[in-house]
Amino acid sequence: MRTGLLADKLAERGHDVRWWASAFEHQRKIMLFGGDIECTLRTGLTLQILRGCGYRKNISLRRYLDHRIIARKFRRQAQSLPAPDLIVASMPDHHLAYEAVRYAKERKIPILVDVRDQWPDIFVEALPRGILRTLAKGLLAGDFRRLASLLRGADGIIAMSQGLSRWALDKVPRPAGTWDRVFYMGYRNASFEPDDVKPSWLPEEESRKTFVYVGTFGHSYELGLLIEAAKDFLREGRKDVRFVLAGTGEQEAELQRRAAELPNTYLPGWISAGEIRALLRTAWAGVIPCRSVAGALPNKVFEYFSAGLPVVSSLEGEMADAIAKRGLGLNYRAGDLAGFVGAIRTLLDDEPLRGTMAVNAAAFFRQQGDADIIYDNYVRHVEALAASSVSLKGVENGKKDDETL
Repeated sequence: MRTGLLADKLAERGHDVRWWASAFEHQRKIMLFGGDIECTLRTGLTLQILRGCGYRKNISLRRYLDHRIIARKFRRQAQSLPAPDLIVASMPDHHLAYEAVRYAKERKIPILVDVRDQWPDIFVEALPRGILRTLAKGLLAGDFRRLASLLRGADGIIAMSQGLSRWALDKVPRPAGTWDRVFYMGYRNASFEPDDVKPSWLPEEESRKTFVYVGTFGHSYELGLLIEAAKDFLREGRKDVRFVLAGTGEQEAELQRRAAELPNTYLPGWISAGEIRALLRTAWAGVIPCRSVAGALPNKVFEYFSAGLPVVSSLEGEMADAIAKRGLGLNYRAGDLAGFVGAIRTLLDDEPLRGTMAVNAAAFFRQQGDADIIYDNYVRHVEALAASSVSLKGVENGKKDDETL
């Protein structure tokens, strides 16, 4: 989504954009294209598709191989295409970003690296402390070197949060410079659109308040907490609350099994953008049950805020601080079922508080989460670096001319 928003804004301003992308859709784990292809999405925006091997698990050897294949294909295919004036390389994954930086440095092209997650650190942190982590660090030593190299080679480091920016700059290490910036992920406003469709699978019951999770069912989210919370409220005899988990992923089969006998829990699978907007406009709160790493700031935060929803969140760092200080919802610690249920109960039982938090969430979105504003600023930053590079090349060429004379 972030790359798409940036690419759209660049194309709108008259730039020609080539968007390198995988043929594999990470969320649903499906291959969208049969091979490497090039296609035009709109005027000024070309999609360059690279096919890897695909994978079924987020943390797996096959995913690692898929990313290596994509990076090598980029290295080969980019040689035969016209060189761009500037590159924005997202990280992860660090394999493709590394090849993009190598390509840029060889041709003296300015490059921004956009840091969106703490790879390869997260693979190490997914293991128990002790010997397994030590072994993993050894096995991934080349990946850590690749990460440090690509960050050092970047003209600027962009990040989705202050925490991610600090993490990336510590890897170099250096202080923040002119071309280092933080641009939140953001979201386009969830206002009414013609394709919005009321979810047919969700009964219209005004007496029941809906708590929603929309996203992938990867293991970085403790979605089982929603199931356990639903059971707790059923045991209490409460009929004024229900839970919706919309999406798909590795946990889906297990969640479907656990929720099968729960009348207050709905798992519709993957739903359309129109259904998501309609669902959010009628929800009571959004849920972010994240096994958080410091600095993580997923796009669903802004997706919920765009619909004026307060959140129940286990995020850590700057967003947890903003939620607490600005009254955007309620925080709890990851894994704390009692804290999670307590936060939901508070929003259920204190409607004035929930109403105030909803107003605060909508205001925060307008101030800091509106994608149109965020990506306008991002594009201006890209343009400024490109202009600076052109000026610098002009100075260098002038020096060469003087020396010749």
